[in-house]
Amino acid sequence: MGQVGKIKVYVAGLAALVLLIATIAVFMVLSKGRSEGETLASDEQALPSGTVTITSIESGVPVTSAGEASSGSSDTEDYSSYPLSTPSDCQAVIDAYAADHGIEVFEYPIEIVNLLMSDHETLDFVLHYPELIGTQDSPDYPGSIDVSGEYSPLKVPEYYQYDLRWGYRSYVGNVLGINGSGPTALSMVASYLLNNSDMNPAWMAGYAENNGYTTDGGTSWTLMSDGAIGLGIDVTPIPADEDRVDRNLDVGNLVVCLMGPGDFTDTAQFIVIVGYSDEGYEIRDPGSPIRTHETWSFDALASQMNGCWVMRIL
Repeated sequence: MGQVGKIKVYVAGLAALVLLIATIAVFMVLSKGRSEGETLASDEQALPSGTVTITSIESGVPVTSAGEASSGSSDTEDYSSYPLSTPSDCQAVIDAYAADHGIEVFEYPIEIVNLLMSDHETLDFVLHYPELIGTQDSPDYPGSIDVSGEYSPLKVPEYYQYDLRWGYRSYVGNVLGINGSGPTALSMVASYLLNNSDMNPAWMAGYAENNGYTTDGGTSWTLMSDGAIGLGIDVTPIPADEDRVDRNLDVGNLVVCLMGPGDFTDTAQFIVIVGYSDEGYEIRDPGSPIRTHETWSFDALASQMNGCWVMRIL
């Protein structure tokens, strides 16, 4: 190959190299432009500062069918929906409440379990027993209870011994909710006849204990005689005589009765007879709103009476 031929080959190779370099440069420029364009598009989709974003629900929190977070708290459980037809049913609702609230089942003594089995309306009192027992024993505690709106000159109050306001007060080896029918019955009488809202069942329990009107595990009948007299109430013991009961009720007196085993109790229970009509006798049973709201024949009451006291204000 001559000298001229060599020069032509060299020039051709150099031109090819320049073309290759130019091609690469153009490709890099185009690639950079495309990358910047993609970044801009991404930035345009970013949320502005201060926007609240939705995060996923924490694991372990139940989710409803609607997709809303549920608290998962058993406090919203309606325990009154549990059946209470058998002893097993009663134990089941206690077990459920205890498990939901971190309570050991043994904290429910057998007397409390039996109370629910015999009187289903005590459910709230029974379930809260381990949480509230011992919280109502302060000498000042009765003063925090307001019953002023629960009676009038025309209405004898309805107090129940297992009321959450006083049912957990200790009383002669147990609590008012178990064996406090005596103080609760006399409290109804005192509130009505004396127009005294201070003499609520918790106060009356202290009065009975401090003045010797209690026995082992219960209330002495002397609370309805000497004890009531000490409060300023006139007391007359009477036999279970229908005519005498009626005549006293006619003039606004009340009749406290100590009931033996039967419709009201397996042992002893104080009730108050407050009136009568053609349908029967109206009573206040500290152990049951169901029995309180029934009317009773005199024969049904008299057959279970172990004592009667007429109470009045002179």
